[in-house]
Amino acid sequence: EFSGRLQGQNLAARNLLQGIQLSDGELQASLDGDRARIERFSFLGGDGRLDLSGEATLGASPTARLRVVAERFRLLGRLDRRLVTSGQAELRLEPDTVALDGRVRLDEGLFDLSQSDAPALDADVQVRGTARPADGAAPSSGVAPPAPNGEMTQAPAPPAAVAALGPRRQTKVALHIDLGERLRLRGRGLDTRLQGQLSLSAPDRQLAVHGSVRAVDGTYAAYGQKLEIQRGEVIFTGPLANPRLDVLAVRPNLDVVV
Repeated sequence: EFSGRLQGQNLAARNLLQGIQLSDGELQASLDGDRARIERFSFLGGDGRLDLSGEATLGASPTARLRVVAERFRLLGRLDRRLVTSGQAELRLEPDTVALDGRVRLDEGLFDLSQSDAPALDADVQVRGTARPADGAAPSSGVAPPAPNGEMTQAPAPPAAVAALGPRRQTKVALHIDLGERLRLRGRGLDTRLQGQLSLSAPDRQLAVHGSVRAVDGTYAAYGQKLEIQRGEVIFTGPLANPRLDVLAVRPNLDVVV
C-alpha cells in the first residue's frame, strides 16, 4: 500500500527514429492505500495535446480505468511518417477483461513507402538457444533427437510453456476511426489521399476490421505510364489481411480506355 502524491513537470519522451517527440509533460497523481488516481497526465505533441486521466485499484485483483483525450496531437513526426489525430478513448482493465472503446479522427497524415527502414529479420526467422544451459547441459534447440527412422521430431513443450497458453483475459474492442480528409499515401507507384471509416473489434481475441478506405485524387505509376485512379476502394469485412479490392486506374487523355 502506498499513500502520498506524485507530481511531475517538464516531462518529455522522445524516439527520434520513429518520429515521436512529446514535451511539456505534467503529472498529478494521488495514492491512497491500494488505490491510485491520475488527476492529470498530459503531453504536448506538435500543436496539439494528449491528456490522460483515470484510476486504478491494486492488489490481488487489480482493475484500472483510463481515459485518453487527444486534440490535434502529433503522434508521429517523421518526414516520411506524419500523423496528427484527435479523439477520445477509454481503456478498462479488469481481472478477466480488457476493454477499449473510443472514436478517433486523423486530422492529418502522410505515409511515404518510398523511404525504407533499416534491414530486419523476416517474420519466419526464429532465434533459438539464447538461454545458457546450466551445469554443462547441452543447449536445447527445441528439436528432439532423431527418431529410429532418421526423421527429426519436435520436442514436447515444457510445462511452463503449456501453462502460458491457458485462458487469457477476454478482449473487447470497439474503436471507430475516421481517416479524415488529409491522409496521404505515397510509394510503390501510388500517390493518393485516403478517406473512409473503419470500425475495429476483437471477436475471439482476433482483430477484425469493418468499413472501407477509398482513394481520392489518386494516381498510379505503372508500365511506364501514369494512371489516374477513377475508382479505388478497399473494403474490410473482418480479417485485416483479406480485404476486397475494387480498383480502376485509367490512362488519361486517350480516345480509347486503357
